[in-house]
Amino acid sequence: HETNILLPPPVPPPEEEKVSWEEAVNIVDRGYRKFSPLMADMFQNMIKEKRIDVPAIDGKRGGAYCSGVAPGIGPFQLLNFDGTKRDVATLAHESGHGCHNILAYQQGHLQYHPPLTLAETASIFGEMIVFRDLLSLASSKGEKLSLLMGKIDDVVNSVVRQCSFDRFEELVHMARQRGELIPSELDDFWMQAIREYYGTVGPNKNDSPFDSYDNVSHLWAYVPHFHSVPFYVYSYAFADLVVGTLYSSFTKRPEGFEERLLDLLRAGSTKDFVEALRPFDLEPTNPSFWADALEAHLGGLVREAEALATELGYV
Repeated sequence: HETNILLPPPVPPPEEEKVSWEEAVNIVDRGYRKFSPLMADMFQNMIKEKRIDVPAIDGKRGGAYCSGVAPGIGPFQLLNFDGTKRDVATLAHESGHGCHNILAYQQGHLQYHPPLTLAETASIFGEMIVFRDLLSLASSKGEKLSLLMGKIDDVVNSVVRQCSFDRFEELVHMARQRGELIPSELDDFWMQAIREYYGTVGPNKNDSPFDSYDNVSHLWAYVPHFHSVPFYVYSYAFADLVVGTLYSSFTKRPEGFEERLLDLLRAGSTKDFVEALRPFDLEPTNPSFWADALEAHLGGLVREAEALATELGYV
C-alpha cells in the first residue's frame, strides 16, 4: 500500500488492549486539562449534552467528523469508537474541532469558521497532547515504540502525503482551465504527484521507499476532499507543522499559553495566519520556520523512536 512508509518493529505486535469509552473520556479530559482547563470543560459539556454519536454500528457512515453547523446549534461529532488507542486519539482530534467551533461562535455565522491554515490547529494540538499522555501510560518499551512509530507514520502522511494531494489538485485545476479532462488524465496527474513526492520506482532508477506503484493510479478517486472541499488537504500539513512548533512553545513557555491559544481559536476567520501566530513569537513568513517545525516535530519523534529501537536491540 502506498502509505506504508514506516515499518513497525520486527516483532509480532501484542494484541491491543481495548479502551472503554469511560476510560477514553478520562484520558482526553486529562490531556486537555494540561494545557486548557476551559477546553476540558467544553469537552465534558459535549459529552453531557450528548453531542457525540459514539459507537461503530452497522449501516453507519465510516470515519469521524465534527460539524460546527451554526452558532447556537452545533457542534456535533460523528465517531466510530471501537476501543482502540487510535479511537482515543480520534476523540481528542474531533473534540478539538468542537472546542474551536464553540470558541469562535462569537464571530457570528459568517466568520466563525477558521481559515484553512488554522482549521486543524486545535484538533491536532489536542491529539498531540493526548498522544503524549498515552505514551506515558504505555505498559512496556515495546508498546511505547509501537505508539511512536504509528505517530511518525501519521505525521509523514499528514505532511508529505497531504502535500502530494495538494500538488495533484494543482495539476488538475490548472489543466481544467484549458478544457475538460478524462479519467486517464487524472490518473496521469496522480502518478506525477506521487513520483514528485515519493521518487521513481524502476530497474534503472529507484529513489523511492516503495517497491512498486502498481494499482495506485486510481487512488485519487477515493479522496472525498477533492470533491467536497478542494485544496483543504494542505491544512493538515500546515496544522501538523504549526502544532509541532506550538507544542514546543507550550513545553518551553507554558505561562500564559492557554490564553494565547484560546485567543487564536476565538478569532475564527478574523485573523490571518501570520497575525494569529504572532503572540507565540512565531514567524511563518520566514522559510526557516517550516524547516525548524519539521525538525522539532518529526525529528524529535524519530530520535525518540531510534533511541528506543536501539535500546530494545532492533537496530
